[in-house]
Amino acid sequence: MFIEQGLPVERVAKKFGIPINTLKDRVRGKIDIDTVKSDPSPSFDIMQETLLCEHIKTMAEIGMGYSRQETINLASDYAIHLGIKKTG
Repeated sequence: MFIEQGLPVERVAKKFGIPINTLKDRVRGKIDIDTVKSDPSPSFDIMQETLLCEHIKTMAEIGMGYSRQETINLASDYAIHLGIKKTG
């Protein structure tokens, strides 16, 4: 709307707090206008994530909670076991 009215992309980006390059990419069609998330998709499906979370909660309940790094390592090992992630 604003860009069609002739306002510079930089001004519109600043007005709405959007990174200039992000707005430029959308205006130029490099990124689909309907794209709202740029993060990678989740590694685990809902069931896999639920099983992992239940295990972590159970371990915490019996006094064997994992540190942040141990949780990351556990998730990584689980992904390797499932064939989602390669070793190395």
